[in-house]
Amino acid sequence: MKKLLPLCIAAALLGGCASNENIVDTSASAAQAAQRNASLAQIDWKPLSLPSDVAFELNTKSQTYYAADSAGPIAAFKVPANRGAITLKLKSFANNTIYAPNIKILDQNNKELENYRFDQFAYQPAKLLDGDRVEGDFSFVPAYNTDEVRILVYTTPQDVQQSTEMLHPAKAYARARHTVEPDIPNPYAQHSPYGRFAMRISSPQLDNAAVTFNKPIPDQAPAMEESRGYYLNSIENAVINGDIDKAMKLLDEAERLGIKDARSTFIKAVEKH
Repeated sequence: MKKLLPLCIAAALLGGCASNENIVDTSASAAQAAQRNASLAQIDWKPLSLPSDVAFELNTKSQTYYAADSAGPIAAFKVPANRGAITLKLKSFANNTIYAPNIKILDQNNKELENYRFDQFAYQPAKLLDGDRVEGDFSFVPAYNTDEVRILVYTTPQDVQQSTEMLHPAKAYARARHTVEPDIPNPYAQHSPYGRFAMRISSPQLDNAAVTFNKPIPDQAPAMEESRGYYLNSIENAVINGDIDKAMKLLDEAERLGIKDARSTFIKAVEKH
């Protein structure tokens, strides 16, 4: 029970321990425990529904993957890919040490579709129930002929050798009180192959309705239209909020998806705002 409590708290950070939120066990199977996975084909991918909020921990019992760019303990998931754009938010929490996450997005044949590096995550100081952490928000669009996508959370041998600067608690206290911060150095959290996480994965049109994994979808045309609306609205909102980098990233994703009026939407939004 004591071991499950911190994970339930981590899940609560993304919305509470509700029925659609899971504490996921990353432990290796008995067969895997005796081997060091050196191939993506050896990895056990845990199915998740959309949307899902999950909390998990990587430790000495977790599944591992050793490669030139992977330093051991991993989390591996698979989700349906027949609902258009997918959004992913991952938090890695610090506790003296911190896991420096990287994320690979793969198709069902383990072909790499996206790769999000640790330098694309941002440090966030402790606030309320959220402890010190690094977090990243990403979105991607699976190809139409892809039944599922796989999400691999891993860290690299290079990242394990580094550390992340944290905000000193005394400085955080001063900020909360709107007083002068003390002139003291910030602590550093050494990167580790182990850590604690909270993750939300969803699709813009599915935030309020879970989809059963492997449920057949006879017609993807509605999903395409919903993705189009999502991207056009998101591009315009990003421009309105002054986040041109985000707008351009969304524009690139939309054009790769084949949404032809994404560029004109971007240009009109810039001219208008």
